[in-house]
Amino acid sequence: MRPSARELIEGVAAALERDVAPQLSDRWAASALRSAVQLLNHLAVRVEVEARVLLEDNDDARRVLESVCARLGSSPADAALRAMIETALGAPEPPRHDAVLLDEANEALQRVIEHVLRRRTLAEDPQGMIHMDLRAYLRRRLERERPLYFPAFTGAPF
Repeated sequence: MRPSARELIEGVAAALERDVAPQLSDRWAASALRSAVQLLNHLAVRVEVEARVLLEDNDDARRVLESVCARLGSSPADAALRAMIETALGAPEPPRHDAVLLDEANEALQRVIEHVLRRRTLAEDPQGMIHMDLRAYLRRRLERERPLYFPAFTGAPF
């Protein structure tokens, strides 16, 4: 479809920089405009890769939660955690093209991961392998998302 979503977003950002920015004398308004342009530049990149990133992250999160579930012991706390994980893993997978539903599924998986990470102890995990696996997953997640934020939000101010 032409123009693409990225082209539309980039066009809006360019018009703001070209036509609006030179007309602003108020420093606060100019700063707000620069922030809006930065966000638009971020969206231009994100719109093209969001579904792929979510698919990869959802698959990775599911694998790590399956691993956590397999390692849980038989204590009542672990049984409750296992039930929470199984409920999240049992949710229907969204269509691979629907970024909104993929994001909702990702949020549900992230809530479970955060819940596991908040637990101070896991009775059957004396070496902390579950937490190590989850931290490794979170590092992979950061690497998947890094191109969305760097260099977009780390460049010199304009």
